[in-house]
Amino acid sequence: MTALALLAACEAPTRTIRVPVGPAPTALAALDAAVADVDAARKAALGGPAAVVAAATALDSSDEACATGNRTRAAETRRTARAAVAEQDRALATYANQLSAYRAALEALTGAAAPLEPAQREALAALAKAGEQEADALAGFGDQARAAWPAYRALDEAQSTWLDRASSGWFRSDREAADGYTVLRLPVAEQVGAARSAVAKADAARRPATERMRAALAAANAALQPLRAPSAGTLPG
Repeated sequence: MTALALLAACEAPTRTIRVPVGPAPTALAALDAAVADVDAARKAALGGPAAVVAAATALDSSDEACATGNRTRAAETRRTARAAVAEQDRALATYANQLSAYRAALEALTGAAAPLEPAQREALAALAKAGEQEADALAGFGDQARAAWPAYRALDEAQSTWLDRASSGWFRSDREAADGYTVLRLPVAEQVGAARSAVAKADAARRPATERMRAALAAANAALQPLRAPSAGTLPG
């Protein structure tokens, strides 16, 4: 075949096929970092409700034990309650900062999505929206928990006072000790009942947003799957 023939062959009609090349390695590294930040910030934010519920549950269990008048049983539950209350105090003290960090991580993830394919950007935008809704729900839980906690604090103090008395021989029998505990908790009994209900309702109210976030995470993971060879982080469920 002559050179002219080759040239003619090269000039035959062509069509353009777009081959996705994916984001640059630096963009993938930024995405990995953003994914890791969302993971860490979300875990920290979700730790707040977990700590509050654990402390409330521990104090409720101790309440039941103290009400029996059995000092040994009450002492065991008080050890758990003291540790749980201390953890709850730490969680609520940093809760607002944790939620701010969560929102900032979601915003950074949206920025890191800029080099991605449209469907991937859309999935991460939906994820960010679900995350913001979850952060709002968590903030609402925090408000309710702070409002309810003074009653639990008073219950904690009543239990501590009662156990000190029971341990120093104030009561002649478990029956007398149980009556003594009833007297100590009576001034806060109504408030504790309301606080117990408020914490349970607040925890139930924030969970649908967390379920929506889990669904958004699953969708984002599916959209980002093509990037996971050879690298890219996985969003937690």
